[in-house]
Amino acid sequence: MSSAIYAIVNNVTRDMYVGSAVAVNRRWSAHRRALIRQCHYNTRLQRAYDKYGANAFDWEIVQFVDNKTELIAREQFWMNFFKPVYNGRPVANSPLGTKASAETRAKMSVSAKKRGFTEEHKQNISKAKKGICTISEEQKKQLSVLNTGKILSAETRAKISVTSTGRYHTDEAKQKISASNKARWAARKGL
Repeated sequence: MSSAIYAIVNNVTRDMYVGSAVAVNRRWSAHRRALIRQCHYNTRLQRAYDKYGANAFDWEIVQFVDNKTELIAREQFWMNFFKPVYNGRPVANSPLGTKASAETRAKMSVSAKKRGFTEEHKQNISKAKKGICTISEEQKKQLSVLNTGKILSAETRAKISVTSTGRYHTDEAKQKISASNKARWAARKGL
């Protein structure tokens, strides 16, 4: 994976979003996933994506950057050059390369602990977010087709195993899994 300055370009309007990433492929995947799910943090980009569709956008590398600490400066240079419409702020900023002192980290920790939400507040947030970033049936089918027959590496399977350790299925879930496996087995055998 490469550090780079990238642009998301609307081919219809020629408007763009300029960003920087240490791992550009991972960043592009995150952008695409959020745009498809209609929950991208950048409302301007999301609205344009919804209006013009996925095929109206190109994902382009503007410049590869070898030294990660120069990413923000290079992003700012290209933002000044292109004057991108979809960027929410005119100034590129990132916490990359900054290290808070022990005292500052302690203050941030205390502040974060004070911000805790009441159970009622948590429930209200949960209710408000229900239905946001949902995947349509069509998107579920597309993901199913993409992932069918995909073989995971041993490393990926080990990671999944570690995260799944200690989780248990309810009896109802076990029955559903069993029924699904039996149906799949019967379909393979032609029964």
